[in-house]
Amino acid sequence: LSTERCFVEVLLRASDQYPSESSSGSSTQTTLLYPGHEYTTDLLMRQFDQKTITQDGHWVRMAPSTFFETASHYLTSAHRRALPQGQKLLTIPTPLDKEMIVNPNFRTLKRRGEHLVNAILLWYEFGAENRVPAENRSMFTPTNKRRKDSIFTTVYSDDLNTILQDLRSGKIDPVSAADQIEALESRLDENLIARRPIPSTLPSHKNVYLGILAMTVLGSAPAAVTLSDANIMNMAAPVESTDEILISKSRLISALRQFGLLSGGGSVHLEDIIALLWDESRLDSKSKEDDLESSIDNDLIELGLLKLSMFGVALNQPSWFSKYCVPCIQPKPDYDENSWVTTCKLKRTNGELQKHDPKTCLLCQGVVSSP
Repeated sequence: LSTERCFVEVLLRASDQYPSESSSGSSTQTTLLYPGHEYTTDLLMRQFDQKTITQDGHWVRMAPSTFFETASHYLTSAHRRALPQGQKLLTIPTPLDKEMIVNPNFRTLKRRGEHLVNAILLWYEFGAENRVPAENRSMFTPTNKRRKDSIFTTVYSDDLNTILQDLRSGKIDPVSAADQIEALESRLDENLIARRPIPSTLPSHKNVYLGILAMTVLGSAPAAVTLSDANIMNMAAPVESTDEILISKSRLISALRQFGLLSGGGSVHLEDIIALLWDESRLDSKSKEDDLESSIDNDLIELGLLKLSMFGVALNQPSWFSKYCVPCIQPKPDYDENSWVTTCKLKRTNGELQKHDPKTCLLCQGVVSSP
C-alpha cells in the first residue's frame, strides 16, 4: 500500500508541476519518468505470464487498447534491447500518460478509483442527508486524445474494411474517410464486457474493505515509518490506528481527475458530492458551522469518520485490517447500528451486472457458443 501511495504521489506532483494542464490531462503527456533501471522489457513480459496475473487484473477485464498498448510497448523495448552490442538503445524515459496504461500499478490505482466512485455515488443515493443542487452539473469532460508517439496503431479489421468499402464505392469522400479512420483507435478504449454494481444493493464486506482501502491509497500522502523520520523528511507522521489517517479532499479529487473518473456523477458534479461527504462526515460541523473564528481544516478529515459515513463501519477497529490479510479469514466489520447502512434494509451482494452481446462483439461474431 505504501508503494501505491507513492505512485499516486507521482501523479499529483505532475499535476502540481503543470497546474494549468492538470484538468485536461495533458500534464501526464509532458511528464517523463526516468526509472533507475533498465528492466522495462522484463517487467512488461511478466504481465503476460498467466501465473502472475490476478483475476481482477486479467486482460479480459480491460479495454482492448490497454492490452495492445502494453504489447506494443513490450515489442518496442524488446527490439531496442536485442540490438547488437554497442548499438542497444534505452527504453526510458516513458511519458507518464503511457505509463498509466502499461504499468499495472497505475492500472490498479484506476480500479481503486472506480471502486471508490461507485461507493461515493451509492452513499449519495441512499446515505446523504442533504442533496447537491441539480444545477451544479459537471464541468469536467475527460479527454480522449490519442497518443502521437505510438509506434503501432491497432484497430478492428471489420471497422477498417467498412470504411475501405465505402470509400471504394464512393459512399464517402476522402475527408470523411480520414475522419472515420482517425476515430477507429478510440473504439478499442471501450470494454468488451460492461460491468457495474447491482443497483440498490450494499457492497459486500470485502468490497467495504476495498472501498476504505481505495480512500486511503488515493486520499492520503505517504507516511514515514517513525515520527523522527516524518520531521526530517517532511512527511506524514505514522498513526496508531488506521482511523486516524488523514484523508485530503483535494488530493482525492486530483487523483480521480488524473484517472479521468470525475465524470461519473451524472447530472451532479462528483466534486460537489465529495464536498458534501466531507461536510456530513464531520462530527463537529453542526456545532461550529456558525463560528466564524473556527479553524476547521475543510480539506483533511480522519478516515474513521469517512468510513462511518460512507459504509456505516463503527470507529476504532484496527484489528479488522490486520485480520483481513490472513488467508481464509473473511472478517465482518462492526457496523454502527444508527448508520444508514443498517437502517436502509438493502441487501449486500458481491455480484455485478455484466453486459455483453456476442452478436455485436467483434471478438465473438460468427463463433458457436458452448455451455
